[in-house]
Amino acid sequence: MGLVAVWALLSSCASKESTAPRPELQSSGWRDASAVSPVADFDAYVAGVTHELRAHRLPFAPSRADAELMSVAPFRIPPGLGCPPGAPRGIAVLVHGLSDTAFAMRDLASSFSRLCFESRVLLLPGHGTRPADLMVVDHRDWVAHVEAAVAQANRENDVVVLAGFSLGAALALAVAAERPGTVDAVIGLSPAYRLRSNALARQARWVATFRPWLDLGPREDFARYGAMPTRGIASTMAVLGLMERRVRRAGAVKTPWLVVQSEDDEVLDTVANREFFAESARDPRSVFVNYFSQPPEEAFSSRVIWLPAAHDALRVVGLSHLALHISPDNPHYKDLERRIGEFLDQVDNRYREAAATRLRKP
Repeated sequence: MGLVAVWALLSSCASKESTAPRPELQSSGWRDASAVSPVADFDAYVAGVTHELRAHRLPFAPSRADAELMSVAPFRIPPGLGCPPGAPRGIAVLVHGLSDTAFAMRDLASSFSRLCFESRVLLLPGHGTRPADLMVVDHRDWVAHVEAAVAQANRENDVVVLAGFSLGAALALAVAAERPGTVDAVIGLSPAYRLRSNALARQARWVATFRPWLDLGPREDFARYGAMPTRGIASTMAVLGLMERRVRRAGAVKTPWLVVQSEDDEVLDTVANREFFAESARDPRSVFVNYFSQPPEEAFSSRVIWLPAAHDALRVVGLSHLALHISPDNPHYKDLERRIGEFLDQVDNRYREAAATRLRKP
């Protein structure tokens, strides 16, 4: 569910409290977010989170509990087989969205692997177990988690790319704005920088005092939560506030910044996102990509790229909030991978020149 239904939920507050809470609406008992922070070694982090998931996760299909667990847990993918030997081109730290798990970033992680990066996909605190666990963490836990992963990656490689989807995009930008020297490029996919329901969502903090759950919908997917506690939305809005303050304090986003969104996105304020980018993106290599189903009326610019979302052969008429980073067989996804590659080539000319040198050697 995530941010997709914020508008309807906050405007109606129609969900009813359950007199007999389902198991997923009760906390698992996992409370110490710092205990599974990616501090020393990423493989140790994966093992620690997997251990916590095994102890606290409520499986969607009990007969597939182990397979589900391994799918939602954090993971890393080394550079692809066709990449030059030796150290990876860089490390890409990937951050999922609200109510999601590491599973949602698997396709993007594979793309970075083909681009000769080592992909490291996080699992944010409160995710992957049960929705009630979002009630015992907040935005500070999420920010600290991403900051720790970036610091860890910096100790191992000179090039670190930080990419996120939706909430993860806002977390990525918040960290990049605060520590521009530790992030070589930041990427936001369907970024929740500005929301259509922004004014209403800001009320989640006080709504949580009398309505702990915004949505009690049934669970329908092993990799995402169905129900959503009010605190999850409040924590998301706190991330957006922190991101805004950090960008303003820095004066601009000085890191090369790639943003990709769909004009059909039902969650984002796409116009406000473009304005935010125009005001804040300082590095000349920064690029904003818009997919559209109706031709845009506004003027084109050198940093804003417009691409058609429709694909008659696949019967695609538009791209939703969840469409940009999931489907590896979708030609639009392949185009996104190419554009990420071009963007990273501009950011890291050293890699391209080194690769050309290796190819010229007998």
